Amino acid sequence: MVGTGPDPDQGNPGTRRSLWLAYALLVAAGLGAILVSLLQVLDSKQLYLREADKANANLAYSIAQHAQESLKEADIILAGMVKLLERGENSPAVINELLMTYKQRTSQLAGVFVFDAHGRWLHTTTPPPTPDASNSDRAYFQHHLHSMSRDTQVSNPVLSRFSGEWVLPVSRRFNDEHGRFAGVVVAGIRIDHFRAFYKLFDIGRQGTILIAMNNGTVIYRRANTPGSTGVNMSGGHLFQSDLKRSPVGVGASISLFDGVDRVYAYRALDHFPLVVVVSMSRDEVLAEWGGKAAMVGSLVALLVLALILVGSSLVTRLRKRMDAAQTIARENRELFHLANRDSLTGISNRRQFDQALQMEFHRAATVGTPLALVMIDVDFFKAYNDRYGHQAGDVCLKAVSDVLRRFKVRAGDTVARYGGEEFAVLLPHTDLAGARLVAERIRQAVYEQGLVHTDSPAGVVTVSIGVHSLVPIEADGPQQLLEMADGALYRAKNAGRNRVCLADPAP
Repeated sequence: MVGTGPDPDQGNPGTRRSLWLAYALLVAAGLGAILVSLLQVLDSKQLYLREADKANANLAYSIAQHAQESLKEADIILAGMVKLLERGENSPAVINELLMTYKQRTSQLAGVFVFDAHGRWLHTTTPPPTPDASNSDRAYFQHHLHSMSRDTQVSNPVLSRFSGEWVLPVSRRFNDEHGRFAGVVVAGIRIDHFRAFYKLFDIGRQGTILIAMNNGTVIYRRANTPGSTGVNMSGGHLFQSDLKRSPVGVGASISLFDGVDRVYAYRALDHFPLVVVVSMSRDEVLAEWGGKAAMVGSLVALLVLALILVGSSLVTRLRKRMDAAQTIARENRELFHLANRDSLTGISNRRQFDQALQMEFHRAATVGTPLALVMIDVDFFKAYNDRYGHQAGDVCLKAVSDVLRRFKVRAGDTVARYGGEEFAVLLPHTDLAGARLVAERIRQAVYEQGLVHTDSPAGVVTVSIGVHSLVPIEADGPQQLLEMADGALYRAKNAGRNRVCLADPAP
């Protein structure tokens, strides 16, 4: 049917899609802001850890160089003493004076000692604790006694038998003129030498600096845990994995000493069996990052909250506008319905019929197809109203309109109340024979309703119908179709009613 008017229900899917799209964009914007901020925060966290690794590695290099130089200096002294002793210089006064000079000029040395083949003190910067004292039980002495190697030996730290302080023994073997073992020269490096140097570095409250033997024995550890010198920590990840993989590197682990989670860098010395480890507490490294992350998180939360509030306000306004648009569309549809529908029967009114007739006539004239018009009049309707009343007359008209509505089977057909008790059916693409068939079925259906009408010869409500069909010519206009169908209707009424007549008297 032509011109059904705006339907607000048709806008609902689009309205819902628009609202869902607005909500989706709002959520996506909020999640996007959170995701970007989270990625930035995580990236900055890794940056802090990388900077800590770099600082630890640089410090480990500096400390390793210091330890290397300290050991090398002691080794040079030992090499000189070995040459002197193997050349046959055995004057106690000369050698002891030389040892004292070495000790005075080398602050890291606790003492320099020469032991004979039995471990007795031959020359020393300090007197032996007893005249018959022997150091043959020391690990370094036993090493040189049973090894022909002339290399420098760095042994585990020991407590000095003279001063009671911790020292790191650095030793060399010397031989007699026959190449046999003649004794050991030892330089004891004070552990306090490392303590004095390591305290200069800022590694945080829970940071540590460790220098240890490759076998895991601690030489010195700067931390708040006392008594760590001599402790073996070979079970740690550093000695079990890191050093086996590479002599230099970084890592992270929980300390065996105090359970603190630290990031560290380590470096093994090039020519001595020592390793240096510098570590910083992960919590201290990330403390500044944590503050910044909290601040960024708070700002992002505020921005997202503001975005949600502003976005919700905009969505609410959009929804109100859409609701208003739907209300207006619904009201327009109701107005359109009132303007184009017969208030009693609910079918199209005369105004809508005239519009449909103009449109279909133009369309049929353009494409050259037939257009049929069926004009219907209720027989003896005035008499029906007079006998049964106007309310019954309204019921009669509704019954006839219901029959017409049932016979409207195509979208282009138009069923209308033409005026009073007169109805019209417009049938596009229908020739005269087809229109006559439709008209006859309508007449028969009204008759078969059996609506009692005592003032009608048939005893029931009947209708008279006029039919005409033509192939329109644009220049003529629809008036000819109306006149011909209306004339056929009058012929049907004059011929006795309850019948169908054609405008053209031909069968």
